[in-house]
Amino acid sequence: MKLARGLAIVVVTLAFAAGMMLAQNGGGRGKGGGKGRGKGGIPAPLTVTVTGYSDGGMIPDSIGCAANGQQKESPKIEWSGAPAGTMAFALIMHDTDVTLAPVAVPDVLHWAIFDIPGTATGLPAGVAKTATLPDGSVQINNVAGMPGFYSPCPPAPTVHHYIIEVYALDAKLGLPATATRAELMAALEMHTRAKGTYVGVYHV
Repeated sequence: MKLARGLAIVVVTLAFAAGMMLAQNGGGRGKGGGKGRGKGGIPAPLTVTVTGYSDGGMIPDSIGCAANGQQKESPKIEWSGAPAGTMAFALIMHDTDVTLAPVAVPDVLHWAIFDIPGTATGLPAGVAKTATLPDGSVQINNVAGMPGFYSPCPPAPTVHHYIIEVYALDAKLGLPATATRAELMAALEMHTRAKGTYVGVYHV
């Protein structure tokens, strides 16, 4: 018993010493200075703000389609907290509460824009509803089969959630405006370094 107890004390002592050495050497982490493209941990999320409604709040009729179903312009969107080395941004807005007959889909795409310059800190209100923009940004087709922003417009009297996701990317994606959403999401998965979300609810 005394021998076993003595061996246990030695093992604990050695483990403690090894732990102290790891702590002094940076916890066993590499010396890449955070340049491992996210391999050292999850990056901090981007901070996103949308003019016109709070995160989790009600989207106003100036952005949503209102009772007459009229399409509106996109709101002003700002973001901050992009990591060093961000080369481009992408933004997606989708409705997570929709089911389209006859085939159920997980959500509906209201807006997708990518290859926004890496120096950008947001998008102005009223982004042109064209496939390409002068700064090189690209917009694929939304649920209505057109590029650009499509207003929140759920069937009455339901209330739907509309999620804006902003991605900080380590490279421009270089996809054409004819790309599918699946192709866009696959490219985002390869190049995302940080992400932020913003949620609004709407009913007509």
